[in-house]
Amino acid sequence: MARRQDIRERIEAFRAQCDRESPDGVLVAARQALAHRHYLLVAKAAELAGDRLIYGLEPDLIAAYRGLLDDPVKRDPGCAAKGAIARALVALDSQDADFFIDGIRYRQPEPVWGGSVDTAVDLRVSCAIGLAATVHPRALIHLVDLLHDPEPLARGGAARAIACTQPLAAEAVLRSKALAGDPAPEVTGDCLAGLLRVAGNDALDFVARFLDDPSAEVGALAALALGESHLDGALMLLRARWDAEPFKRQADRVLLRAASLHRSEAALNWLIEVAGDGDRRSAEVAIAELGTYRNNARVRDRLGAVLADRDDPHLEARYRQAFPVPEAGV
Repeated sequence: MARRQDIRERIEAFRAQCDRESPDGVLVAARQALAHRHYLLVAKAAELAGDRLIYGLEPDLIAAYRGLLDDPVKRDPGCAAKGAIARALVALDSQDADFFIDGIRYRQPEPVWGGSVDTAVDLRVSCAIGLAATVHPRALIHLVDLLHDPEPLARGGAARAIACTQPLAAEAVLRSKALAGDPAPEVTGDCLAGLLRVAGNDALDFVARFLDDPSAEVGALAALALGESHLDGALMLLRARWDAEPFKRQADRVLLRAASLHRSEAALNWLIEVAGDGDRRSAEVAIAELGTYRNNARVRDRLGAVLADRDDPHLEARYRQAFPVPEAGV
């Protein structure tokens, strides 16, 4: 307990020192902290280096990381410090491709009740993002390896990183992975979202095919990816799918969530229309999604008007929940 209190005090002292020191003084303090043996202080120094973009600390960050590889479970449980270092190097736009390649291969199994857990998943994902931002000619090849990682979070991170590489090659890889599928639906969702980022309108029809996937979860993720793309054509596809189903199922109502993510005037108009004319359950969903505009007086008034015309006390109660009356003076 005394040792734990001591390191907390050291971290607080380090934070306070960095708040009052000049940039040169912060650099010295951070270097000292990165050389400390306690992983929590190293993690705090790495976080500061990334947040303040202290580029001169890149060699110290890498040296600290290498030091933590000796008896890693004891020196850095949970990969707390190594993960913070990797995130800092990404923030600093490090071009050390070899560091990131080593990082996407790193595993750290730690004992838990009944077995072990790999605590290096977030580290691998950070290194994947870092590698994608380098000029390494074979970055995509290494990222494809990570796309087949045993951990779904690592595979999803690989898909997001691949979307940051050369667009045409990235599109080919992400299409292939989406077609092959994945035991974790969210990985396919990451591939579809990545495709829309790298290929834009050229990927719309491909992604829309997954709205009919046998997995309802994959279909929902495809809809959300279309909404988040903010592409006009994506909203048209979502609206066409909605209009084609006269009797709405729960699975169809995810289209309204996707519309709210689109954040366009056309999407807003659609949601208000559903609130005014749709079946009660769909109207409830539309009102809830419109709640993201609760501070927008124009949306508040438009929605309030269509619900007043509808004269449904249940929906008006939902409206008051989603759009609470602002307190006086706020």
